[in-house]
Amino acid sequence: MKKAWRRWVWLAVGAIVIALIFYNLRQNPEWRNFRWGRLWASIAGARPGLLLISLLAVYATYFVRAIRWQFFLNPIKHASLWVLFAGQILGFSSIYLVGRPGELVRPAYIAKKENVPMSAMLAVWLLERAFDTVAMVALFAAALYFEPVGPATARGVSILGVMRKGGNLLFGFTGLLVVGLVLFRLKAGSMTAGTLKLFWFLPDRALQSFGRFLRSFGEGLSVIRDWRGLTGSVVTTLVLWALNTTIFWLVFKSVRHGLGRVSWLGAGLTLFCAALGLVIQFPGIGGGYQVGVILALVEIFNVRAEPATGAGILIWIMMSVPCLALGLVLLVHEGLSFRKLEAIAKAEEQAATVEKV
Repeated sequence: MKKAWRRWVWLAVGAIVIALIFYNLRQNPEWRNFRWGRLWASIAGARPGLLLISLLAVYATYFVRAIRWQFFLNPIKHASLWVLFAGQILGFSSIYLVGRPGELVRPAYIAKKENVPMSAMLAVWLLERAFDTVAMVALFAAALYFEPVGPATARGVSILGVMRKGGNLLFGFTGLLVVGLVLFRLKAGSMTAGTLKLFWFLPDRALQSFGRFLRSFGEGLSVIRDWRGLTGSVVTTLVLWALNTTIFWLVFKSVRHGLGRVSWLGAGLTLFCAALGLVIQFPGIGGGYQVGVILALVEIFNVRAEPATGAGILIWIMMSVPCLALGLVLLVHEGLSFRKLEAIAKAEEQAATVEKV
């Protein structure tokens, strides 16, 4: 199946899933009595001062991400903080515009700018995912333990149960991933040699290329053996997710209409639910992320549908619009376009594939 067709198939599947979610929500009396006027009032009445603070926090998250990538890359190369920051902005801008295919823009852009092998950058990207998932599940566990959550409906209790199962699955999968990455880094030489022996039947040239790929991938995990870098990566991850939770909390406080009673840990619980919805992502409009926010607020925190929807829309605006605005400025500064960025990502992906062959 061609790549373009695969994208349309996944979009269709995502659309069906989101339609089913909204259909089920409509069975709730709260949604049958939905008032568009109340929705507009919740958005228009949001406190601009709190939204401005959340805007600054959004930009701060990209700066913290850049610092964390600097820690990740330090064992390989002392990368420019500006390049790393620009890579975060351009990468997330691409995700907001084209969806999941934009994921490779960040590692590809940084690999090209810093002259680092794409295979090493893919290892860094995978390491970032592991750090973020562990932090997210830890935040979810803390929210469940310290935050008194009492859904008012059987549906809310059921959703909370599904979230617990999802959190356990994520934690288990990430635990296995972390163990695998640590073992590969600590035993990179022997595991690379063992892997190459398994593929002894490949031509010598292909084996040499595959070996270079595995060694570059191992170099990308060097921060695991660097205690200073590992500590810095952990600290920046904690700061990042504290900022992400604070953004949600500030938006809730700005909207009011029952959202003001949602605590900081409650905002973290909503963030976790939103993150579970990231599996479904529509280019330009998002998707499951906003549905996750609305679902958590209505079903778990018993917030009215209109202000919950208003909060979901405002969070999407606060997360995407500032990034896209700065991304456009950086594109002009770099003499690039989003199509060129996508071409860079494809070229670097092909280069990494060639390393494996």
